[in-house]
Amino acid sequence: MTVSVSSRALVTGNPVALAHAIIGDAWSQLILREAFYGVRRFSDWSDSLGIPRSVLSQRLARLCETGVLKSRVPEGRKRAEYVLTGMGIDLFGVALIQGLWEREFAPSPMQERYSLTFVDVRSNEVIEPVVLDREHGATIAPQDVAILLGPGLVEHEPPALRRTAMARVQLERPMIERSVTIMGDYWTWSLVGCAFLRIRRFDAMLEATGMAPNMLSDRLARLVDDGLLKKSQYRSGSPRFEYRLTRAGVALHDLVMALHGWSERWLCDFDSPPLKLLRRSSGERITPVVCDRKTGKVIRARQTGWRMEAPVRPR
Repeated sequence: MTVSVSSRALVTGNPVALAHAIIGDAWSQLILREAFYGVRRFSDWSDSLGIPRSVLSQRLARLCETGVLKSRVPEGRKRAEYVLTGMGIDLFGVALIQGLWEREFAPSPMQERYSLTFVDVRSNEVIEPVVLDREHGATIAPQDVAILLGPGLVEHEPPALRRTAMARVQLERPMIERSVTIMGDYWTWSLVGCAFLRIRRFDAMLEATGMAPNMLSDRLARLVDDGLLKKSQYRSGSPRFEYRLTRAGVALHDLVMALHGWSERWLCDFDSPPLKLLRRSSGERITPVVCDRKTGKVIRARQTGWRMEAPVRPR
């Protein structure tokens, strides 16, 4: 059955957009990063991130409301702590893939000084995160991905909490530090989504996202400056431009796949999501998951450790 939808439904209602409406803004990403490092208390997030208390309260409430975190009062204590649910823990693989992109295309000073190696805490074997089409499956080439629209693909309003508007404390973390300044914005990700869906021209992006023209111009300029999009003229006379993914932009494909898989598992009807991914070459469904390249097994947060190593310099 062929499903006809608007470009706005395609951009705002697909599984990746649904995920970004929950965890796509910079503060939420940083809160989750600190949770993976073991932070559970309000005061610890406040101190480590320099996040305004009102903003922190909003984000924690939202993450609890959507099921990513849960609040509990430990026995013998008066104040609540916040812990990752199964849904939240499953974002660990997404964080790994975002960190890998960051290390290559937007490394922090720490990432330039040290390499980060992931290991299985039980065997001490090195783990190499990769997105596969299913556990023990195969990697996913961007050119081999087709989409199948479902009847549940409808337009969604933008989330109330969309971006970081204030300066924050810069921590020395080995992953997810600089990338949030580039991608920690709902509107930015909407435009990345447009580019992957081959919606490349200004007027078409306006229609697909519902952004104000001045906001769209601002976000496109940022994405060009950050090296994720390139601007090219497609009409002379009265110049018109389109925006295509650069090498760094195309490399976000793995992160898009990882987010799609997480959203299918937790935010959608898995058997009938609003949008399915298929292999062009075979027609088989793609259900992305973050695995170890060598074993093909899903990477589990509680079974994964890491170590920082200084690069070996030639004598």
